[in-house]
Amino acid sequence: MTYSSAIDLVRGIRARLGSSGLDIDTLFRQAGLEEGECMADDALTLSDKLSQLWDRVTQASGDPLLGLKVASPQALDRSGMMGHIMRASPDLRTAIENLVRYTPLVSPTVHSTLERIGDRIRITLDLPGGQRRVPQQHYDFIWCIVLRTLRSAAVRDDVKPVLVTYTFPEPDAAHAYANAFGCAVRFHAPANTMEFKDADLDVEIRTDNPMAADWALRMLSDLAQSQRNWTVRMLAKLEQSQHAGASFTARVQRILAEMLPSGEPLREEAARRLLMSERTLQRRLAEEGTNFTRLVDDTRRAMAQQHLSKGEMSLKKLSFQLGFSEPSAFCRACKRWFGQSPSQLQQGPLSLEVILSDKPEVGTGELGVFARPVQSGGEGFMRFKPNC
Repeated sequence: MTYSSAIDLVRGIRARLGSSGLDIDTLFRQAGLEEGECMADDALTLSDKLSQLWDRVTQASGDPLLGLKVASPQALDRSGMMGHIMRASPDLRTAIENLVRYTPLVSPTVHSTLERIGDRIRITLDLPGGQRRVPQQHYDFIWCIVLRTLRSAAVRDDVKPVLVTYTFPEPDAAHAYANAFGCAVRFHAPANTMEFKDADLDVEIRTDNPMAADWALRMLSDLAQSQRNWTVRMLAKLEQSQHAGASFTARVQRILAEMLPSGEPLREEAARRLLMSERTLQRRLAEEGTNFTRLVDDTRRAMAQQHLSKGEMSLKKLSFQLGFSEPSAFCRACKRWFGQSPSQLQQGPLSLEVILSDKPEVGTGELGVFARPVQSGGEGFMRFKPNC
């Protein structure tokens, strides 16, 4: 039987959610996470299904911290590919390096990077989504699985990071995160990261099976071939969507709409979310006749027009929702986009009743064109000379 990391991933989540007391079978079925369906999905589709699952699980349980609570460790020989990679690693540092290296094989919906910053090792985690927002509970679950599996591999409960960061807003129960990770946790950060002191990773991983490393490497080779087939299907589906009229610009605009509430969107962050370099991002936008700065402005204008027409949000809140540093900057942008202030636009567009009149303006002998503000209902006129 061909190994499927998608099935391994879904089974791992199902096993841990089994202790939650929820109707897991129904929730997985509603999210489209039947094992047969998972094998046919591309990475972004599977990611959207997992996001839907976590949204449903959180709603059904009423517990926004469930992702932290259900990520219990399993014996390494029953932890799927992650466990085998751990057993093939001589120490925690190598284990982390191998996890990041083989992340696409362990989980096709996870993108991670590793970098050394001074005396620390930083893991950056990104869970790309297709059409759905990835909920924080999914990040909670992945981070806790990684940390608790490292502790299990080292047979030491004192293994802990020195810092964890989230891009999400700070929740009400922020203390629960510090308790779960045993370190400081920051929110509203530029990226989702976990940092360890390099010296703390000199912990040996002992395996009961000296053949585990060779076996895991052979399995990874087989899995790599399986994932190549997966990638071919994913690329074919993406190509079909592009032929159906989906544009790269529209994809970037969706990401910008998610980024704007956190402030001025950075090109490097948008490129990271798209899993590409800044240069590739610039080139793809140029091919469609635009650039990143112009697209940020276009996205803001479209969102402003939509919200102002509804009039449901205060102007101050809307200005920050669109990533402006202060309301006055939003006001200037509106005057540039629409020729009116936000408050004028929120009241509705000013329509003009144009009247051709042969009455000369007092004191002149010229034919006048007059316009009365219909909205005001008053009798005053604004006069435009024929050569204006």
